[in-house]
Amino acid sequence: MINYLAKKFINNYQNYDNNKVREQYGTLCSLVSIGCNIILVLFKLTMGGITNSIAIIADGLNNLSDVGSNLASLFGFKLANKHPDAEHPYGHGRIEYVAGLIIAFLILLVGFQSLRDSVLKIFNPEKVVFTYIAAIILVVSIFIKLYMAHFNKIVAAKINSTTLQAASQDSLNDCLTTAASLIALIASIYTDLPIDGIIGSLVSIIVLKSGIEIFKDTVNPLLGMAPDKELVKEIADYILSYPEVLGIHDLMMHDYGPGRRFLTLHTEVNCNDDIMAVHDAMDIIERAILDKYHILTTIHMDPIDSNDALTNELKEMVATIVKDINQEYSIHDFRVVTGPTHTNLIFDVLLPIDDQVDHKSLKKEIDQKIKNINENYFTVMQIEHSYI
Repeated sequence: MINYLAKKFINNYQNYDNNKVREQYGTLCSLVSIGCNIILVLFKLTMGGITNSIAIIADGLNNLSDVGSNLASLFGFKLANKHPDAEHPYGHGRIEYVAGLIIAFLILLVGFQSLRDSVLKIFNPEKVVFTYIAAIILVVSIFIKLYMAHFNKIVAAKINSTTLQAASQDSLNDCLTTAASLIALIASIYTDLPIDGIIGSLVSIIVLKSGIEIFKDTVNPLLGMAPDKELVKEIADYILSYPEVLGIHDLMMHDYGPGRRFLTLHTEVNCNDDIMAVHDAMDIIERAILDKYHILTTIHMDPIDSNDALTNELKEMVATIVKDINQEYSIHDFRVVTGPTHTNLIFDVLLPIDDQVDHKSLKKEIDQKIKNINENYFTVMQIEHSYI
């Protein structure tokens, strides 16, 4: 059904990297989900009232929160595709993550309320009235939710949407909660134990767990999570495949929402090469990364003298000293400035992101080890942390 609707209503429906196409897919999935959930809410709340089942009512309220979630997704996709403005020069793509947070909040709200009502029902049980029509409606709703989970998952993978991934997982959780409600309804035929309240409590806990997981999945990109290591390696290898690039460092990737990633990095280039030709090569790399990975890239060139024997010897010496302190440490931007009385060794030391070493102490240790080799070597160093 979704494929049919996509072909009918979305232009260039297979161009999944296009922001307009992403918006249209998100809108389509949200509208279909809203329609399905409204139908389920009406039937479940009606049947819950008729059968006096708190588990079915809790399930219906869960679907009502899903309607709110779908509305948040709908507005999220619409707002995320707004053009950048003076206050938001990187666009509005992160609104999609905010929509995911709203979904998580609504799920948690319904979960807490449902858990409270279910616990009260355990201590003050009421007779649940079994009807075949209620059982049939619950079975049908399970199949509807399975279909919703399927199409949201498929589209989420196509357009790389955390919001639709959350919607898919939520629909799968709904299948479990509805199945639990069905079990409670059938159990009411054979026992007077407060099975309805117990099942309702279990359903509520599942709903709460889902809300917490969705909250974690959406808050991480808002805080600024590390980029995918495989993607970073692939991009680094691609850049290093150009003969003009001798090395790369200070690579940072920023995520401002799906399809809105920005990359900055430094490339080491031979200082003896034609600067105009090298600059042209960097422009080509920037355009190639945009075409290949859809990432807007800015490259800073660091000229190094890779043919000078003294520079290479001193670089190897300093790299060894730094590695002896910690195998995860490395250096880059190494330059040598000689003078009549002393020689300046200029370089940056790169540390892992989670390294807690005191920078002043580390500088002092490296400087002392270098002076032990030659007291006329002066260091000018910068301590940096990796962002990948």
